[in-house]
Amino acid sequence: GRLRGRLMRTFYIATALERAAEAKAIADQLRGFCLGQTYAWDEHGSVQDDGPERIREVAMNEVSGVLDADLFVCLLPGGRGTHTELGIAIAGSIERSRHGYGRNSSRTIVIVGPLEGADGRVCAFYLHPHVDERFANVGEFLAWMRAWRRCNPLPAVGP
Repeated sequence: GRLRGRLMRTFYIATALERAAEAKAIADQLRGFCLGQTYAWDEHGSVQDDGPERIREVAMNEVSGVLDADLFVCLLPGGRGTHTELGIAIAGSIERSRHGYGRNSSRTIVIVGPLEGADGRVCAFYLHPHVDERFANVGEFLAWMRAWRRCNPLPAVGP
């Protein structure tokens, strides 16, 4: 995909709760590219036993995190929430395009991991036109991010 001029200042990572440690490691790498994380759900993990108010609060934080992110990373295999968040990211990207922001200023949506599920089938949304890139593994994704940063260097600071 086209890397130069692709605006990415913030990110959100969606994956299964059981992969929180891996999501945190990837987030650390993305922060190394000077991107800010919109919401770090991995810091609290599951809130299923914390009551409906807390669950609602986390749901709202996650939706805001997805919509505020310039880079949405869907790390597969994911869980129930992963697919909900992917749908929110795609819908948000379509909305940005419809309101005159143009396709190039839409968020960047990437899929990292195997497209085929345990049943050998592919979720149709992984192939949606607003999904910008698909990577077989985290290493490929991080190599792409390094190439992106080389094409989009940070501005010089100081005199």
